[in-house]
Amino acid sequence: MRLAAYSFTSAPVVKALIAAKKRGVDVGVIVDYKNNVQMGNGAGRAALNLLVKNGIPTRVITAYPIHHDKYIIADGFNVQTGSFNYSKAAEWGNSENVIVIWGNAELAAKYIGHWQERYKGGTNHEANY
Repeated sequence: MRLAAYSFTSAPVVKALIAAKKRGVDVGVIVDYKNNVQMGNGAGRAALNLLVKNGIPTRVITAYPIHHDKYIIADGFNVQTGSFNYSKAAEWGNSENVIVIWGNAELAAKYIGHWQERYKGGTNHEANY
């Protein structure tokens, strides 16, 4: 499972990723550095710290003014994408959209390629609490 995010503060998503890792799922996360570490109220940093402390490879992206990607690739066949940030604001307040494309290995492979390129250019998040 691969996740790319701009805003990453959702406790339910953090818990689900950790649970997946504990079940043996290969999980990796990339997020925007500025929005989650450099700025904000600390919720993004705390979420990333939990992922790292639970053995989930987590990288922050600084190569772009904004790393604005928002998608999940699951099982090499399924892609979830849209405007939905993995945040409390997206869950409860914002107008958002999301689509899940099931069983499309060709599309998933393109998203995986995009994710891998961003991952290579990122830096490991160091848990610091």
